[in-house]
Amino acid sequence: MSAIRRVRPSERVFSQIGGPPGTITVSRDVSTKESQSFGVSIGLFENCDMEWTVLYDEYMYILEGTLNLETREGTFDLEPGDGIWLPNGTWMVYRAEFAKAVIVVEPVNWREIHGYE
Repeated sequence: MSAIRRVRPSERVFSQIGGPPGTITVSRDVSTKESQSFGVSIGLFENCDMEWTVLYDEYMYILEGTLNLETREGTFDLEPGDGIWLPNGTWMVYRAEFAKAVIVVEPVNWREIHGYE
């Protein structure tokens, strides 16, 4: 595990995780290199319409734009300043023309646990 790490906007490297249609890209600010318990990413959602079931507990905080989340419990139109808690196993569809969000997940090693690495 590494020590304290500052992340500047110019240092972020975004990788595509979803799409088409559209794209979802993330920059992993806190990964398994920094933490053994939780991860933090900045997510960019652009012209996306993607179905997903979360394999971790997730909290999202909207920084810019509007993100529409369709879940079995209802549809949520999230705007800047809104946050949402999504427990492990939540089915959803991400929809956005553009949104930017902080995404926190636990456990950070969910990819390894579920064979995505």
